Amino acid sequence: MRRYVLLLLIVFLAPMLLFAEAGLEKALPLLGESEYRRLLDGEILESNTIDGKKILPFFVPETTAYTKAVQAEEVVDGFSVAAVSYIPFPSSYDGLTTLERQLRLFNTMRSISTQEGIEYISYRAGNKPKLLIERSSYMEDGKNLNKLLPDPVATVFPLAAQSYVYQRDTSFGGNRYLHTYTNSDREIFVSIENISPIKVLGLFTAVPKGQLNINMATYQLEDGLLLMALTTIEGRKPEVKVLTISVDLPSAFMRRIRALQGWFVEQLNR
Repeated sequence: MRRYVLLLLIVFLAPMLLFAEAGLEKALPLLGESEYRRLLDGEILESNTIDGKKILPFFVPETTAYTKAVQAEEVVDGFSVAAVSYIPFPSSYDGLTTLERQLRLFNTMRSISTQEGIEYISYRAGNKPKLLIERSSYMEDGKNLNKLLPDPVATVFPLAAQSYVYQRDTSFGGNRYLHTYTNSDREIFVSIENISPIKVLGLFTAVPKGQLNINMATYQLEDGLLLMALTTIEGRKPEVKVLTISVDLPSAFMRRIRALQGWFVEQLNR
């Protein structure tokens, strides 16, 4: 009888011990057991703010990412999509201090030239992989496209940084962005704002200048990290119609989030 009870306790407690060991329960207290399991299995959890749905459970309380998510849930004229995934540290991170890991993660997040050639699952292509980003580079300033710069490499982990980025993709053409980093001892947070209008077919504005905000953040746990993503679009309904083309913006940007998360995991494990 004792053995039977002990076996039941092990079966019942083992998943909770696993979640606790990964630090998921403490970092994301608003999630449920099934969601912790999915994160540990490598799944990406997704949600949006359409029709009153919530996104706050996907963000670590008392972080910059969480503050942005609170603001996103309060947006009336617009919507947000959010995602979170758990990524175990590769063996190359063994023995590093928290600060050394932060520096590596920061440089990985800023290696945007490696985003060239990444693919996403395209709805219009029949849910098949399609090239997403054709060109990705840093700019000298917010206007000059004549002088594109290589990826910067930091030797000291900064608490703040700001850069201009040019990206050309297959859906919205060439666009300019402002990347603003707000960092701490465990969080690396980047806010990406469009400083040029985002257009469909290169002609029709889907998102005006300054109305798209993409946030990505990493948060260190003991043996891995959480990768949190949030995209907010203000002043736009979820669906944009251009001639005979209908663009579902939440779906389009969620597919981009998945592609970027896949890119980050690949770079982390190199």
